[in-house]
Amino acid sequence: MEIYTLTISFPYDEDDIPWSKTIEVKEDFRLFELHEYIQYLVEFDNDHMFEFYVDRNPRNLRNAVSENMRLNEIYPLTGYKLYYLFDFGDSWIFQIKKSRKKRNANKNTIYPVLIESTGINPDQYPDYEE
Repeated sequence: MEIYTLTISFPYDEDDIPWSKTIEVKEDFRLFELHEYIQYLVEFDNDHMFEFYVDRNPRNLRNAVSENMRLNEIYPLTGYKLYYLFDFGDSWIFQIKKSRKKRNANKNTIYPVLIESTGINPDQYPDYEE
């Protein structure tokens, strides 16, 4: 079974603070499972609706895809990117990039697995000073 290396990041960040998580998952990983794993990685409360999109940029997300789809049903993407929108009010938008490098599953590894982390997790409910 093929392993996908995915880098999850913010497509734009007004604070210019880089943040990303690079993970390895099996090619048949469902988008709902990816949602749950992203929630775990970013340490959010997982208390809002979410949706995945395949589109050209994060500003006009229109092409929603089912959370039941597997990654190998989506990739490869030509000219498009995969986006994850969490919390339709606060609009946490994550971009998910797949590495082109092909890898086979290691029988001694339990997937998904975090392989690289950059930056500090965002605060889901920041305390804004008035």
